[in-house]
This record gives sequence, structure tokens and C-alpha cells, in this order.
Amino acid sequence: MSIQITIKTAGLTISANLKDSTLPAIVGLIQDNRDDSVPQPLQAAVAAASTPISEGNTSPESEASVKAILNQRGAAELLNELKWDSYPEKILLLAAWHEAREGEVPWRSAKMDEVFTQQAKEKPPGNFPRDIRQCIRSGWIHAATPRTYVVTRTGWGKIGQALAQRTQTSAII
Repeated sequence: MSIQITIKTAGLTISANLKDSTLPAIVGLIQDNRDDSVPQPLQAAVAAASTPISEGNTSPESEASVKAILNQRGAAELLNELKWDSYPEKILLLAAWHEAREGEVPWRSAKMDEVFTQQAKEKPPGNFPRDIRQCIRSGWIHAATPRTYVVTRTGWGKIGQALAQRTQTSAII
């Protein structure tokens, strides 16, 4: 077995497979030269959140990880970052953002109109009932009552996967 290492810095990316015997030297270098002033990426949290439920990810940690990530960003920033174009996907993302920020759960469609216009600075869906039905059919959102809704684990997983793909893409660039 060998150790795979990737070093990324501005304008340079190096990948190598090293012998197992180099592990103590690598750990020593990391401990001696770590820069704690730089915030650590949330890749571990994103990776935990992006594991699909079918792979055994039924733990609440994944949902909590995604909520932590959403809590650190604004609504408009998330829409720009993920570049989801359909209204059902935007509803899912903004509903999850609202729930992560300790909004009322379950939430009403009127609250989503408010989040779209005031927080995300986006035009709300013209046909919210149709778009929310599509979210429900996809399993992203659950109707708690006939007029209130909650993001499901599948919805949290979809957001986690999108954030993980975005993190991987930005790490490559």
C-alpha cells in the first residue's frame, strides 16, 4: 500500500504516491509547519453531507453539516454558487437555507416568497404550487400540512452533493 499526497498552491499542483515509510516524516512536516491562521476548509463536513442515503448515510450529522455550511452563506451567494436554474431547485435551496438559519419549521409558501425577494434578491416562482409539487415528487420537500413544508433528508443530501461537487470543482481550479 502507498500514500497518495496532493499539494496545491497558487499556480502549482503536485500529486505523488509515496512509500508507507514516509508517513512519519510527512506528519512531522505537517505538525511543524501548520498555519493555524488560515481557516480549514469544510470539505470533511461537505463530504459527510454528500454521502447519499442509499449508502447508509442516515445520520443526523450530514444534515447538521449542510446546515452549518448554509448558515455561513447568504441566500443570494448560495444561488450564485450552485447555479441551479430551475425553480424547484431554488425552492429547495432557499427553504434549506431558511431552515438552517433557525426559521420556522414547517414553513409556508409566503415565507419562501419573502426569502426569494428580500434575501436572495430573486424573482419568486410564478407558479409556486406547481414547483412545490415537483419538489415533493422528487422527495426533496415534504408537506407537513396541506400548506406547510419541510426539507427532507433527500433534499439535504441533494444540497450536500451539490456543495461537495462545487468544493471539488473549486479545488481543481
